[in-house]
Amino acid sequence: MQETKHRLHAQEIAHSLDLRKYDGIICVSGDGVMVEVVNGLLQREDWETAIKVPLGIIPAGTGNGMARSLLHAAGEPFSISNAVFAIIRGHKRALDVTSVVQGNTRFFSVLMLTWGLVADVDIESEKYRWMGSARLEFYLLLRMLNLRRYNGRILFVPAPGYEEVGDPVDQTTNGVSTGIQEDGATDSNGETCGYVGPSIKEADLRWRSLNGPFVSVWLGNVPFASEDAMAAPKAEFADGYLDAAIIKDCPRWDVVGLVFQTKDGTYVNSPCVEYFKVKAIRIEPGLRVGSSTKGGIIDSDGEVIARGDDGPHSRAGDEPGHLMAYGPPIQLTVDQGLATIFSPR
Repeated sequence: MQETKHRLHAQEIAHSLDLRKYDGIICVSGDGVMVEVVNGLLQREDWETAIKVPLGIIPAGTGNGMARSLLHAAGEPFSISNAVFAIIRGHKRALDVTSVVQGNTRFFSVLMLTWGLVADVDIESEKYRWMGSARLEFYLLLRMLNLRRYNGRILFVPAPGYEEVGDPVDQTTNGVSTGIQEDGATDSNGETCGYVGPSIKEADLRWRSLNGPFVSVWLGNVPFASEDAMAAPKAEFADGYLDAAIIKDCPRWDVVGLVFQTKDGTYVNSPCVEYFKVKAIRIEPGLRVGSSTKGGIIDSDGEVIARGDDGPHSRAGDEPGHLMAYGPPIQLTVDQGLATIFSPR
């Protein structure tokens, strides 16, 4: 047993752990520690073996989306004891891993990435952490009084059945390219990764686009983003796709109604929401509507990866812990079933 002492400590532990001694790695935490463990395993030289070590999660955080998703899929009530028993039984399932890339910078996600309303509430409500999980509802109401919209564009490769979402992209005139380097990708510490993510052949992909402004962009790998928010009701653990839920320009009070419908996922049926699955997706974030300097927040699994408070194209690393710059494209691709997780069934 090791207690984490600082941010990325779990990543450091997973990177150096002698995995021959253990049958699995269990995180007693929120979702963030599991994400750190996945990144640590994939930065190892023996990443192909390391990432197959089963991971388990006992919910002890604010969101607990992964534990809620696992238990819900098995028809079991959400509780710490049920999560513990799931690990003891030893059943396992495959889990998709998403590569999040900007230039040479890369890290790995297993839960979600958000930009706009959800990211703003998640990160900016930290100053009310003393309120517990109620901080999210409280700050959401504050945000509704001054609803933000963000300019930008989203490019994506739709999954089968979603080919009509958005507008087609002429790849010859728009210069669509991954910007992914197959060698020399770096992790959050600036070191060479063991694993560089799935390769993409642009010629084989048909990209489509959605133009802003956007109220919220939510990309989910599993159904629940937190204990009581089913953000991606059709998401599966290892289908090789991300589920996108995008709210474009929408009346303020309609957004309030959508938020209340996230508890059971029915919000995706609203005409204000574009819900679809993607093989790959690229976010090109812009400024807040009505501002010449303010951008937004891009948040992955509860951690800020880019922040545009000082305007677009701010340098990565301007603030501690921000891996990427706000403005240049950020691309996500999915490696189907790369990781393994303990599951109730």
